[in-house]
Amino acid sequence: MKYGLALLTGIVGIAGQVHAQDIKREEVEEITVYGTREDGYRATVAPQVNKTDTPLQEIPFSVQVVTRELIEDRGIATLGEALRYTPGLSPQVGFGASNDRLTIRGSTVPFNYKNGFRRSGFSANDQLANIEQIEILKGPASALYGRAEAGGVVNIVTKQPLSEAYANVSAEYGDFDALRLTADLNAPLSDAVSARLNLSYDDRESFRDLVYSREYFVAPVVQWRPSDRTTLTVEGEYADREAFADRGFGNNPVFLEAPLERQFGNQDARQDRNGGLLTAVIEHSFSDALSGRVAASYSEVELDGLFYNYGFPPVSGAGGPDPLVNVRPTDSTDKQTNFTTQAELYAQLRIGAVDHKLLLGVEYGEDTWEYLYLGGQTVQLDFDNPVFPTPTAQGSFTLSFGGDNNTESWAVYIQDEISFGDFRLLVGGRYDQSDNDGFDSVFGPNPRAIREESKFSPRVGLTWTPVQQVSLYASWSNSFVPQTFAGVLRGGGLPKALEGESYEAGAKLSFLDGRVRPTISLFDIERTGVAVSDPDDFNFVIQIGETQTRGIEVEVPAAITERWRLIANYTYLDAEVTRDSSLPEGTRLVNVPDLSASLWTSYDIGGSFEGLSAGVGVVYIGERAGNSFGSIELPDYTRVDANLAYSFEVGGKPLEAQLNVLNVFDEFYYDSGGGFIPLYPGAPRTVTLRVSYSFGAGQ
Repeated sequence: MKYGLALLTGIVGIAGQVHAQDIKREEVEEITVYGTREDGYRATVAPQVNKTDTPLQEIPFSVQVVTRELIEDRGIATLGEALRYTPGLSPQVGFGASNDRLTIRGSTVPFNYKNGFRRSGFSANDQLANIEQIEILKGPASALYGRAEAGGVVNIVTKQPLSEAYANVSAEYGDFDALRLTADLNAPLSDAVSARLNLSYDDRESFRDLVYSREYFVAPVVQWRPSDRTTLTVEGEYADREAFADRGFGNNPVFLEAPLERQFGNQDARQDRNGGLLTAVIEHSFSDALSGRVAASYSEVELDGLFYNYGFPPVSGAGGPDPLVNVRPTDSTDKQTNFTTQAELYAQLRIGAVDHKLLLGVEYGEDTWEYLYLGGQTVQLDFDNPVFPTPTAQGSFTLSFGGDNNTESWAVYIQDEISFGDFRLLVGGRYDQSDNDGFDSVFGPNPRAIREESKFSPRVGLTWTPVQQVSLYASWSNSFVPQTFAGVLRGGGLPKALEGESYEAGAKLSFLDGRVRPTISLFDIERTGVAVSDPDDFNFVIQIGETQTRGIEVEVPAAITERWRLIANYTYLDAEVTRDSSLPEGTRLVNVPDLSASLWTSYDIGGSFEGLSAGVGVVYIGERAGNSFGSIELPDYTRVDANLAYSFEVGGKPLEAQLNVLNVFDEFYYDSGGGFIPLYPGAPRTVTLRVSYSFGAGQ
């Protein structure tokens, strides 16, 4: 830790010694960061995920942004649903169906980022109540973020205080007794201080037998501006969730015949989760051309649960007329913490006829995971009528496994965006030093395993803009991910780091005065050392020798008129094992469809129906592998969503009522599969009605 603190002190000291007169201000057009209704689903910048305010059209990588406008038009409340209309992403249901994970370009991404900080993979559901937009940087992001998967990173941008008083309250009720209440409250406390508070309460049953969840969420943020050059922002979140621990369906083809509501866990299954985060950011402008940022973030989450794990094998007599499902009650406790501190300098200067936009940063981080799992006696259930003995046949619990994993890391990174004529050259890299250790009381290693790893991760990209409406780009980048938290190998010990390399080329276009902004990208990603579930025992992992993902993505966000908005996507992926001693060459990667496509469009009707708007969306997901060794194939599906909203004034303030229908035609489908993550069916037709009321000058 002393090295990280020394670097942070040094970089702040350097900032104070830089003279403003040595750097010329770059003349740039003023940029609006977040959208309006007229902007629709388009975004011109993603300032956090790329760490600069460079327009997306000039960045030589594919970046998608889920705007607040799209989230509100679709009327959804979970991270997985918010990202469902994003190219190259596949939903991945998290542990116990308690949160959302993602697969991006063939890479499972267990960690997301919030305001640029890595967050716990065991975190409570990311509530959308305080989310402004979601930024997705495709391809390896290790040159900026260090321990990042080759497929990309997802960064959640939260709402910040406004300069004027504002409030919005909403209530939503729908199928499966789903009740959701939210409040967004903003108040300037003085000329220099403003605050914002987001609250939500979520209580719902499920289409799955026995499943329920209740969650409280609070997210305050305070911003202090002691001068026009300095801002201090302190932000927090806390969530408390009680739910049924749903393990979905087991990893065997026989479960594909089960109705979606069938439950193989007992009624005492539970999952109690609480945690939060605290972030502080100081931003200072030393001059018009030089600015700096120092930030720190700490997050913590604790999980206490009782769930029913599937056995090995999950089914006895799977080929016969009366299969029996093997489940074992498991009592678990988990605690995960993440601490990150960063310091960054941003400078703009001109050398001759060449403009430079420089980024220099250092980072120090500590991640920990402590766990203890106790197992009871295995119970065999009739597949067609899974009735547990009464009382529950748990018997005496014995130690299944327990231990901890820890990572201490520090890094230094640099990036230069060089502009000359019609070209933009991006050159950057990051050096990471990661000290990892782990211990498991049952599976080993004993004594504690220690793995020290270091890696320099570069990225290079070139953008050519021959005319204002067309930008062509090509890039190359590497990724580096220590797999401390991926699990342990059968022989005990930690898997080695996962490394990736990506080549990407594409075009970013602008038509109809910027109202239509397509992005087309082609990419080739190779990864070595991927840790996947052991096909003989999911308590362990094996490392695949090499995987390759090649594909093409097309995204078209558009505001056709002031009233008509749409976003359309298409993805083709060829993701497979290319070299391994355990899995055959050509084995498809888990939960990665060859083809996927989506379209969402909404229209404000106007005229005699002023205030009325309608939206409709279609999502197609192709066939996918349901586990890492290819014995299950999840079928393709097409899901249709729709909504109808009406906005009018009550007491001079806007009131909006919105009817949302997910899965209009009640399509049966599976949301995800995997080894550690069992099969999860998607929700049937779900209807909800939301009413929201806004007041205040910021409305």
